[in-house]
Parts: sequence; structure tokens; C-alpha cells
Amino acid sequence: MLNGSFQMSSSKQNPYLVQKIMTASPEQLIGYIYDAGIAACGREDKAKALQAVQELINALNFDYKDVAATFYSIYRYILDQIREKNFQGAKESLTEIKSAWAKAHQL
Repeated sequence: MLNGSFQMSSSKQNPYLVQKIMTASPEQLIGYIYDAGIAACGREDKAKALQAVQELINALNFDYKDVAATFYSIYRYILDQIREKNFQGAKESLTEIKSAWAKAHQL
């Protein structure tokens, strides 16, 4: 999503979804990535769940080292949970973080 790796093939693009993404704020885009990761964990789709968490890592702003390092550690833990096929644990963690993110950004 942020670096283009969530692109859909042109034959499967939903114009409403494309419009939603193209007009979203950066904060909303992060929320969408959380949603994608949560949904992937719910489906036990390891590849998509890993991809979503990697996108969250890629979006970290290391100009704010303390905050970014904390989130990096959490995201690495979630990646480990997904690799170990603990999808429920990963889903719960992503859901909690997404809820806090939404509150902080009033989404």
C-alpha cells in the first residue's frame, strides 16, 4: 500500500476501493494496513499477514527513534507470532494497536 506492494492486478481493481485509497490520509492508510493484517490473520493467510506487518514496519518514522523502536519491536514480535502460525495472538495484538491508533488519530 505505502510502497506499492499491495497493488491489485488491473483486472481485479474495484474503482471504489481505488478511490478510497487514493483520497485517504496517511493516518487512514495505516488504519487500512492494520485492517488488512487483522483480516489476513483471521483467514490464517500467512503471506498477506506478514506483508501487512512488513508494511507497518516500512511506514515507521525513525526520526522519532524511541517511538519507532518500540513499534518496531512490537511488529517484530507480531511477525514471529505469524511465522509460528499463532494467528489469533497476532490478530489480537494488531486489533489492540489499531484501536489505539484510531483513537489517537480520531479515525
